[in-house]
Order: sequence, then C-alpha cells, then structure tokens
Amino acid sequence: MPRPPEQLGSLRLVRQLGVGRKCQIWEASDESQSKRVAVKLASPEFASDKDIRQLLKHELFVSRSLDHSGIIRIDRYSTTGRLPHLVMELFRHPNLKMHLASKAESIPAQAQSIAQKAADAMSHLHANRWVHRDIKPENILVDDSGDVRLIDLAIAARPPSFLSRLVPIKVTVQGSPSYMSPEQIRGHRVGYAGDIYSFGCLLYELVTGHPPYTGSTQQELLSKHLYTSPPFASAMNPSVTPQLDRFIRDLLAKQTKERPSSMVEVAAHLRNAPFLTPQGRSAASRKAD
Repeated sequence: MPRPPEQLGSLRLVRQLGVGRKCQIWEASDESQSKRVAVKLASPEFASDKDIRQLLKHELFVSRSLDHSGIIRIDRYSTTGRLPHLVMELFRHPNLKMHLASKAESIPAQAQSIAQKAADAMSHLHANRWVHRDIKPENILVDDSGDVRLIDLAIAARPPSFLSRLVPIKVTVQGSPSYMSPEQIRGHRVGYAGDIYSFGCLLYELVTGHPPYTGSTQQELLSKHLYTSPPFASAMNPSVTPQLDRFIRDLLAKQTKERPSSMVEVAAHLRNAPFLTPQGRSAASRKAD
C-alpha cells in the first residue's frame, strides 16, 4: 500500500497505527497546536474516491452531534496535501480484538468494566438517534485500565422511521459477518436492536475469547446467525454466571422484540449483574498477577 506524504499541512505523520481497505490511521504531530493527534486518511490510491470523501465527512458530522468520553472525538476534516483526512483524538491503545489475542489473561478481571463502558457509549450514540451498524471488538479501543473508546462512525445511520418499518425496504448489506444481526443479514434497515444484537456478539467474545458463531464459509456463518439458537457462553467459560449466560442469549435473540428494549437497559443490567463466579474472578486475578 503506497505511503502518504510525511507532511500534511501542519500535520507531521509519525507512525502508522492501522490499515484498512481504503484508509490508514496514523499518529501525527499537529505542529499548529503542539500536540499529538490521530489522523484517518484515504490511502493515496483512493485520494480522489468520492465515496471515501463522503464517508469521512459523514463520520465528522456524526461525531459533532456526540459528546461522550467513551466515543472517539473527531476535530476536523481536511484535504490538505490532496489527501482527504480526519484529525481526531489520539487514544494510543489497541482494540479489544487485539487485547483478547495478546492479553487474554487480564481480560476477565476487566470484562464487566469494559462491557459497561462500551454500553454507556452506545447508549449515548442511540440517545442522539444514531445506529452504529458495525459494533465489533475491532471498533472498541481499550487501555490497560479498561477505559474504552468507540470508533469508526463511518456507516452510522439514523434508525428506521415508523413508516419504513411498516413497509420494509431492502438496503445494501453493511457490517461484519461475525457480528451482524439477522435483520442486517436479510438486508433490512438496521435499528437500535441491530446494535444490541452485535453488542451481544461482542459480549460473548469478551467472556469466552471467541465470537458466538463461526463457519467454514461466510454463508455458513450467516446462516447460523439466522437459524441457530444462541449458544451458552458458560459452555466455553464455566466462570460465566447463569445471569450473564441468560442475558447474552437475550441479546442474541433472533427476533428484535425479544431483545432488551434499549442500550440503557443493557447498561443498567451490566452494572448490576455478576459476570464471573467468585472462583472465576479469583482465577482471573491470579493469572493477571
């Protein structure tokens, strides 16, 4: 993938933090403000791609309607250096997927705090009438203390209107197959319940280390989301409490009306329900030490 120029106006790119299909994330020094920032920019070969420019502008638009410590803050959009890019808060920590792969032993002790903070961030997003549509571990940044940032608002959308729910319209399927709700897979407009389902997939992975469904092909994976009963997290991790086991299955209900009614309800449950048995918490603490 071609490397962008080292200087974009007042921004001096320092090191690459991540790479997507059409975008790159860099840590940069903003010399106009004497501080470090994160820069999400179109890869040079996609610099003139109108869709990328629109997605970046949309992400800024969504961000400006939000004000929550658990959601990454975006400061501005620019095309300086002929590369469309966003300048945003620098949160120099890996995503939850990377944590689960490299720091799995410390995750159980932090799982409830991480889940609560992610749910609170999503509650704020929903309260401001946005559906994220791509909730997954890769889009939750986590530091060593369990503090989180929800990222990637590029495909966030308004929830379906009452009329559109009465007359379903097929839309382009967007999202990540391991975390997509049944209605998302079917090409229906995704509402808050779709994010709640995706959060259920994330929560299952947080306490087991694996997404709830896997498949040898994408078609097999999507079919399981549509037709296979939600798995018990306790089958993968015996430390998961019965209360959490039932709650995750509620989040993963096939029908939207059978899931919790809102992320506010989800966040409240996570604050009050035990995650791990006492033996599980003790074991997690010993491993973390």
